[in-house]
Amino acid sequence: MKPAKSIASKLIAVIFALLSNSVCADISFDGYTRLIFESSHKQLTFNIVNEFDDAALVQVTLDWGEKRNSAQVPMALSRPLLMIPAKGKASVDILYEGTGLPDNQESFFLLSVLEVPKEPTEGNIAQIALQHNLKLFYRPHFSESREEAVEKLRWTRTSRDAPMHFQANNNSPYYLTLTEVELLGEQGQRCGTPVNHLMVAPFSTFDLAIPDCTEPPSQLSYRIISDGGAEHLRKYDLPPNQANQANQANQQQ
Repeated sequence: MKPAKSIASKLIAVIFALLSNSVCADISFDGYTRLIFESSHKQLTFNIVNEFDDAALVQVTLDWGEKRNSAQVPMALSRPLLMIPAKGKASVDILYEGTGLPDNQESFFLLSVLEVPKEPTEGNIAQIALQHNLKLFYRPHFSESREEAVEKLRWTRTSRDAPMHFQANNNSPYYLTLTEVELLGEQGQRCGTPVNHLMVAPFSTFDLAIPDCTEPPSQLSYRIISDGGAEHLRKYDLPPNQANQANQANQQQ
């Protein structure tokens, strides 16, 4: 049930002409930036909204989020190629037969929606094919909630050398997405260069380097992304021994 692929699905911004005008549809997804496929359902339906004044042709593909996975994707799309009317919307179903994915942790996919540009009717028109990527998580039923998984996320400092290295330990079956990860000093002052985005896979660790911080950190601050795409600020108190390690590293430089 592997979705059909073509050269067009890998196109991001390729067709140009000579001058500045451009032709491109305006595609959205009813406000969603990620989709959750609950295992209690046989399929997941999502909408593609065309906010442009003309009809839009779009191509939809589904692939593993972890690119190192070379197995066949055990899901299918009901409409891999569809025309959406002007100022209208169309739905696509993601289908799963119930076999091929683990039941003890989430599975991560990328859902790609490519806007196929129309043939220009005038000269000196630049055509841009835009590809939108949405995260899709297949979620079996777990005994613990996602909120409990967020509470279990732990951080440890793994190196005394600059830049400061930390390890995130996600001992849960959920993928946890974080943004604006940064270190804070004793007075809450920012230290170093924030890391804009990272995702910690289920039952795994993530090694993180935060450069340009030369003071002993007291907290690690970040925003956790919810299922709905909202950001929630969280702060993790670093144990005193980790703060001491940071101080020792600072003195040795």
